[in-house]
Amino acid sequence: MSGQVGIGRLRERIAFERPAIGDDGAGGGTLSWVPVAEVFAAVEAETGKEPVEADVREAQVMWCITIRARDDISADWRVLWRGRAFDILAILPEARRAYVTLIARSGAAQ
Repeated sequence: MSGQVGIGRLRERIAFERPAIGDDGAGGGTLSWVPVAEVFAAVEAETGKEPVEADVREAQVMWCITIRARDDISADWRVLWRGRAFDILAILPEARRAYVTLIARSGAAQ
């Protein structure tokens, strides 16, 4: 997202989840997702591609998700928006520290 971010642009409701590994009783673990917070955001698609992995073509879209600044976000969390999960790839604070832009990916194996 370029330029100034106006508060009116943060219209979308997103949720953050963090991973939690639980004991599966057999010496291993099971991955689950724990809700952390819900916030308002501006969500914009940036680029898309269709990589081929294991002979399967899967569309992936890169997203810019801008929120009010938080210092507790981790790149191992994920974002939920409109029923879809997004992997956080980068966390970019802006110079004034009023907002944070997340570079996220959808379409990858969640």
